Amino acid sequence: MRRAAAALALAALAAPAAAACPEMPAVARFALDLLERREPAPFPGLGPADARCAQERLVAMLAQPWGDVSGHALAADVAPPLRGALFFANLRESSGATLAARYGARPALAPGLLLRLGPDGGVEAASPYLALLDLAATPGEGVAARVAGNLGLRLGVVGASAPLPAPGALPRAMLQAGGGAMAAGLGFTAPPAALLAGLARDLAAEGRPLRPGEHVALLGPPVPVPPRPGETWRLDVEGLGAVSVAFR
Repeated sequence: MRRAAAALALAALAAPAAAACPEMPAVARFALDLLERREPAPFPGLGPADARCAQERLVAMLAQPWGDVSGHALAADVAPPLRGALFFANLRESSGATLAARYGARPALAPGLLLRLGPDGGVEAASPYLALLDLAATPGEGVAARVAGNLGLRLGVVGASAPLPAPGALPRAMLQAGGGAMAAGLGFTAPPAALLAGLARDLAAEGRPLRPGEHVALLGPPVPVPPRPGETWRLDVEGLGAVSVAFR
């Protein structure tokens, strides 16, 4: 953790502040609080442009402790979807993993799908996906807060990959914890194909097109109940399979 703190301090000194963005020292404090599982103070008065700038700076600071950016994430429970960055840490754990229940200051899980892009830009394979969020990164949970906090992404658990049965349809799914149902459905506002097409258009307009082999995580709404030690959470997606994680 000392190395992470030193890296954040250097990052804060390396880049000048922009008028429409939280200053680097404030973003560094925010990132360090997340790393040490504390609730950071929210960024004050964020507008849409400020929130995107704050996210970019936060992602740059967290890329060393959480691994390189490995793709994109969409909060697909709202329209238009909110965009974030996927770290290696969000893809590291496989189904059946056992993790600490208090992996963040305010742990929460969101059901989702992890898509891998093929050579033609379409979905080559998909996996059931559990996003392990820290809602401390999104204080207030408004749109600007969710964007600035990179959707609250902290960890993730990935199921086995398979062809996505019907990209143009909303998959049926069930999320369970401790034997009880937590969510019926993924909570997406649009089918995967439509969500992916919208992301591709946005990135192309920014000069950063989607590339073969990239991952895109589609996330449903966070469940407002934190995981507890001894629980196993499981997401079943019809036609695709299941993913599970146990908590200690």
